[in-house]
Amino acid sequence: MKNDAKVLIVEDELITAENISEVLEAEAYEITGIAKDAATAMRLCSKDDYVPQVVLCDINIKGSENGISLASDLKQLYGCEIVFVTAHSDTRTLQAAFATEPVMYLVKPFSNTQLLVAVQMAFHRVYEKQKNSLRSETLLLTTREREIAKMVAAGYSSKQISHKLTISVETVKTHRRKMLQKNNVNSFPHLIYLMNSEV
Repeated sequence: MKNDAKVLIVEDELITAENISEVLEAEAYEITGIAKDAATAMRLCSKDDYVPQVVLCDINIKGSENGISLASDLKQLYGCEIVFVTAHSDTRTLQAAFATEPVMYLVKPFSNTQLLVAVQMAFHRVYEKQKNSLRSETLLLTTREREIAKMVAAGYSSKQISHKLTISVETVKTHRRKMLQKNNVNSFPHLIYLMNSEV
């Protein structure tokens, strides 16, 4: 099943970028690439299979173009949703960033839960835009599957869910895979969006 939860990370600190990538990949997000500058980000997005729906973007990146300008370009060219991930929270930077209408603005350091919630919110906005083309049937979920899906929506990692429910991480991942398969959905953010849209 093709994953349609694609994320691009624009971060010039490699350790930070790799940590973000690791957290998101553990939760079945597809990382289309890590870019340290605007030119690399644009080059990655120019490949059809690598166009992300969500971009996690630092503001101060290498090169002549900053993250705010890049985010604006990516939104216009590819319709990406933006989550800023930065250490800067001064008024001037915030005002410039808010002009791009990001989904969220995470100030470093942030927790894995904050990161996962921000990405989930970004995908919610992606699916809101696609609302008319999405199905409206009731999802086929057991009580346990709904419980796990709600915890994922709240920003819990598979490891945290396994501890809370006293089941193995592999059991959580198996539940997640089965939920996608039996509902013919390609990504967990999409499943959560559909679950939240149920009447």
